[in-house]
Amino acid sequence: MTSNVKVSVIVPVWNDERRVVKCINALKNQQFVPEAYEIIIIDNGSTDRTFEEIQRIEGITVLQELQPGSYAARNKGLSVAKGHYVAFTDSDCVPDKNWLASLIECAETQRDIGVVAGDVSFFKDDADIIDDASLAYESFFSMNQEEYARKGVCITANWLSKKKTLLELGGFNAKLKSGGDHDMAKRLTNNGLSVVFCKQAVVAHPARNKQEILKKRRRVIGGSWDKTDGKLKSIKLLWEAVKLYIKRTLLVFFSNEASLKQRLSVFGIISAIFFVSLSEIAKLTAGQQSTRS
Repeated sequence: MTSNVKVSVIVPVWNDERRVVKCINALKNQQFVPEAYEIIIIDNGSTDRTFEEIQRIEGITVLQELQPGSYAARNKGLSVAKGHYVAFTDSDCVPDKNWLASLIECAETQRDIGVVAGDVSFFKDDADIIDDASLAYESFFSMNQEEYARKGVCITANWLSKKKTLLELGGFNAKLKSGGDHDMAKRLTNNGLSVVFCKQAVVAHPARNKQEILKKRRRVIGGSWDKTDGKLKSIKLLWEAVKLYIKRTLLVFFSNEASLKQRLSVFGIISAIFFVSLSEIAKLTAGQQSTRS
């Protein structure tokens, strides 16, 4: 029997019981034929009440993946997905009502598509305490999907691919706790497929506070460590951290789109990220394991 499901939406979640419900509600309210898409939520070993909360919601498929890491959870979703396409977003994101329809339209008007990269906007969640410096940093540097697409990569906060294509490449690298999206996108482009930016397919992402931004940096360093081979990888990562620090510093201070006060506040975040990078590289070099938090 042929499935009527055109696209499977896959969302991993870990300890995010409040925001994942908002995400699911937005997914259930898509301007898309209800029978043509399914919602798959994969709990990644939450220690709060996330798993219990999502089990109560009707009209979705709920799975558990206890191997730590969102890419292991996404692969679990891929293994049961019925759709011709698979779309990914994150548990803290709120997709626009036309998100799925726009992704599919972009996918079906292009040839040799590996990934459709939708746009990401930022909003200030009323339940979060976001300082002005962090909000300014997000607007400067975070989740620029159009720029990512030009480089042939994409983030899974807003991603659409053909399911068959991802499965043929073995799915995401489940060993990675960060950077598995860029890794997969590069494998797709190395196979002659393209990453296409779709501006009208929008998900809203809550702006992060300074602590969350620094946690993300630790995850990124850990992900880079896990997928880098060779004895000199600590030196490679250190050099990448230095280059990023210099590049972002120059971008901020030569920007005409922000006041001097905003630029100084963003520089403070950039400097904190640099020192977190150095600290994390030192810990990993000393034998500690990468972390997802």
